[in-house]
Amino acid sequence: MGPGKAPANPQIPVTKQNVTTHATKDASERRRKGEANFVCPIPGCGSTFTRGFNLKGHLRSHTDDRPFQCKWPGCEKSFARQHDCKRHEALHLGVRDFKCGGCQKEFARMDALNRHRTCIYPLASLTWCLSISL
Repeated sequence: MGPGKAPANPQIPVTKQNVTTHATKDASERRRKGEANFVCPIPGCGSTFTRGFNLKGHLRSHTDDRPFQCKWPGCEKSFARQHDCKRHEALHLGVRDFKCGGCQKEFARMDALNRHRTCIYPLASLTWCLSISL
């Protein structure tokens, strides 16, 4: 490896266990209001849901079934779940309601802002004011 070259990253298979963080699991469990009686039958997945409707949408994430097509002219993206499609379509409108208190960069989604703050300011205090324009 020459100077200035980063070491090669080993390929990690994309599985639920490899991409779901403890924080994501904890947040999901806090939001859950009922018993998670619907369990994903895919080996190794382990996702559970309180409604069959949510399991049905989740199962599409294991396949290439993406029945929800973005209606924006020229956009060919499609999604397994309707709410993901609607969230994507909102990006086309250019609304960026979430602002970083450190650099003033604006984001369309809270999760993108949180990712930015974690990557750009890993040691910064989490007491920054989140500006939400209405």
